[in-house]
Amino acid sequence: MEHILAAARRLPRTAQAELAELLLRDTVEVVGQPALETLRGLSTADLMALADGAVAPGRQRRMKALLRKNEQGKASQAEQRELDALLEEADRIALLKARAAYTLAHLRGPRTAAA
Repeated sequence: MEHILAAARRLPRTAQAELAELLLRDTVEVVGQPALETLRGLSTADLMALADGAVAPGRQRRMKALLRKNEQGKASQAEQRELDALLEEADRIALLKARAAYTLAHLRGPRTAAA
């Protein structure tokens, strides 16, 4: 599962938004209710900024270093806890990005196929 998420994170921003839209649309059809709530009270510019957000470069570098160390079995318990916290932060950011992209897509309305 992690390799799938890593591959999705490497996609261009527009492809990430389309993937999120597709996954959310499929979830809605299966479950019968929205998978994500739209973000309220934010401007389109705010939503676009959130959708384009990312983990700070320094935190990304630290996370990668800790991931490498952990994969080699050399991470201390404190480093493993730090890595867990960084991964949770990255997941929260990814969810916020998805909610922002979902809200933008919701505001734009349904897409129509080009003729």
